[in-house]
Amino acid sequence: MPTASFATTNPRDAPRALYPRLLGSSWLEVAEPVRFVHASGSTVRARGHLRIAHGRSRLARFLARVLRLPRASAAAETRLVITSDADGERWRRTFGDRRLDTRQYRAGDGDLAERIGILELRFRLEVSEGGLVFRQRAAAFLWGPVRVPLPAAWAPTVDAREDAAGRRQVRIHVGVALPALGPVLTYDGTIEIEEARA
Repeated sequence: MPTASFATTNPRDAPRALYPRLLGSSWLEVAEPVRFVHASGSTVRARGHLRIAHGRSRLARFLARVLRLPRASAAAETRLVITSDADGERWRRTFGDRRLDTRQYRAGDGDLAERIGILELRFRLEVSEGGLVFRQRAAAFLWGPVRVPLPAAWAPTVDAREDAAGRRQVRIHVGVALPALGPVLTYDGTIEIEEARA
C-alpha cells in the first residue's frame, strides 16, 4: 500500500478551504485525520472496504438497481478521491464497479451544498467529539440558474458522519432514505488515507 504523505494542516490556511470556511473556529476541534481529508488545496486519496446495504422492501431494492447505486456487499472495495479547488471539492467515490461523483461547495446561506446530477442537498456541519456530523437542512432540483426547493415530505434525506479511527483512518457512515419508502442505501466502514498532498 502506498505510504501516506500528509500535508501540514496550518490554521492560517483554513480560510481558503471549503470545510474550514464553513466551520470557522470549530475547525480546530475536528480530529486530525478528518481534517486531512478536507485540507486546504489538497488532493486526497483513500481506500477501504465498506459494508453496503439497500432497503429491505422490493421497491427500495428495485430503485437501487434503476439508479445504479453501489451494489450491496459485506465488504465492497472502495476508493475515494477528493480534489479541492477555489470553488469547493469534487468527490469521486468508487464502490466495486460503481462510481458516484459529486460536487461540494458553499451555499449562499453558509451551509454545505452537495450536488448529484440535478439534485442539490444542503447540510449544516457540526463537530461532535472530534468528528463531523452532516445535518441535512434542505433539498432542491437545479436546472441551470433555476432552483426548485423540494418539500420535506418529498425530499430524500441523508444522514452522514465522519470520525477519526486511527492516525490514517477515518470511519464513515452514510444513510440515504426516501419518504414513505425508508432506507434506500447505507454504507459504512473505515477508509485509510493513502495520500493527502497540496
